[in-house]
Amino acid sequence: MIAIGVTNTVGTCFGAYPATGSFSRSALKSKSGVRTPIAGVFTAIGVIVALYGLTDAFFWIPNAGLAAVIIHAVADLVASPPQVYTYWRVSPLEFLIWLAGVLVIVFTTIEIGIYTVIIASLLLLLLRVAHPRGKFLGKVKVHSQSQSESREVYVPLNTSASVVNPELQIIPPAPGVILYRFEESFLYPNSSFANSALVDYAKATTRRGKDFTGVSASQRPWNDPGPRKGAVVEDDSHKPLLRAVVLDFSGVYVSCDLGALLHAC
Repeated sequence: MIAIGVTNTVGTCFGAYPATGSFSRSALKSKSGVRTPIAGVFTAIGVIVALYGLTDAFFWIPNAGLAAVIIHAVADLVASPPQVYTYWRVSPLEFLIWLAGVLVIVFTTIEIGIYTVIIASLLLLLLRVAHPRGKFLGKVKVHSQSQSESREVYVPLNTSASVVNPELQIIPPAPGVILYRFEESFLYPNSSFANSALVDYAKATTRRGKDFTGVSASQRPWNDPGPRKGAVVEDDSHKPLLRAVVLDFSGVYVSCDLGALLHAC
């Protein structure tokens, strides 16, 4: 109780979620039909009465009976196989961390399982900071069933690497326009990684603004090495010119370093 109280007191200064360990109590309330927070008042009254008036009577309740009530209440908290598969599709690495935590807790202790998950999550965070994820976007039209209105939603172009329905018709951006959504923090250490992804995609989908195929090396820009010796020069005249690069930072949950973005550009 002291640890949870201190955690919530300090966490309020940083906008953290309230910490609690009463999942079984919440599950029992849900099965009892609780719908409003006023149920907490009755729970508090029941706890006070139990502590000061019914402690002697509770001593004779079999532990097996208490365990049966808790198991019945938390049975719905166990993830079903379809839900577990959804976790795998959303993030395979985080699913493996979750699975490792469950196995370690089952075969060892809760403390070791918590330490295992914390260390693995920290390593995954450092890996994602070094190699940030990002997706090139297209748009789809979403129609409401209750209303005749529709709106546009931007989703990844590559549906095989996401949870988007692969049969959904995704409209790519206008020719020469690139939409890129950052899904991790954008800092100086990883700015070159994101910059390389954008440059490679631009080279693959758009043509050069000026053709330097037949220009000598001395007349090329300093940062244009030209085609490699013996390499086949692809005709990109059918591709559009690069018009705009739109960066979507809505998925960035860590403060974005604008200096890193300007440095990368």
